[in-house]
Amino acid sequence: MNYSLAHSRQYRAPYSLDNISDYINRNWFRALTIGLGVYILFFKDISIQFNLNSAPSGLAEQVIISPEGAEVYQPAALPASYQDNAPRNVSHLAPPVKEKKGQKGWDSRKANDFSNLTFVLSPDYARRHNIHPDIVREKVDNCRRYVEEYAPIALKEMEDYGIPASITLAQGLLESNAGHSRLSRESNNHFGIKCRRKCRGCTCRNYTDDDIYDMFRVFDSPGESYREHSTLLTSARYKHLLQLRKTDYKKWAHGLKKAGYATDKRYAEKLIKIIEFLNLGRYDRMN
Repeated sequence: MNYSLAHSRQYRAPYSLDNISDYINRNWFRALTIGLGVYILFFKDISIQFNLNSAPSGLAEQVIISPEGAEVYQPAALPASYQDNAPRNVSHLAPPVKEKKGQKGWDSRKANDFSNLTFVLSPDYARRHNIHPDIVREKVDNCRRYVEEYAPIALKEMEDYGIPASITLAQGLLESNAGHSRLSRESNNHFGIKCRRKCRGCTCRNYTDDDIYDMFRVFDSPGESYREHSTLLTSARYKHLLQLRKTDYKKWAHGLKKAGYATDKRYAEKLIKIIEFLNLGRYDRMN
């Protein structure tokens, strides 16, 4: 055989397919190990980073509007399954709202410096005078508790005497400072009812009002005070008001003022504001 021909048949280029195939057959395990390492290095780590930096499925960012009007961004609430693994220090997610430029501090007055009816009769007073919200809440809650306590009595008086429960409650709130006045606490007198000229079988006590000699009735219970109020409003001086509809609290309020129930020029307007702020008109529709 020609040497050159035999040599040409046995010679294979160093990078031929046959050489690569032989190399893989001899080193397949090493190649598999290298390939797996490359996959982990370039793909698996990236996937892990993405998972760590993304929120759990179904969560979205929320925008919270603070009382001062500033927008504070924070993530939506985490599901229970995620909360155990959530980071404990998340204060950076909702930074404190900065005080507005030129904003004054809270008014220095305390809750006892205000009547319980202050923020009912003047709903914008707190905003104009920068009164702390806790004080406003306390005072308004006192009024609401008074209504809850005495609404059943007012409804009973409406059933028996035809006087709107809203009017009775509003007068009781105003005259007794929601049950916190001395007259109501010491004498159970919720309506500023004065002693009759010929007071027989009743007890009276002096409280300075329009006159230092004014004498006010003393009752054994608030319920007695409510009953005396109904008796007063069905007397000759006020009985014409019974012709008004029980749901027309505005005419009742102005009628009481016109008939001389109180010397306060804004008495009717105050009753109406109390009724509307506390939604007392709903009781007039309970029959």
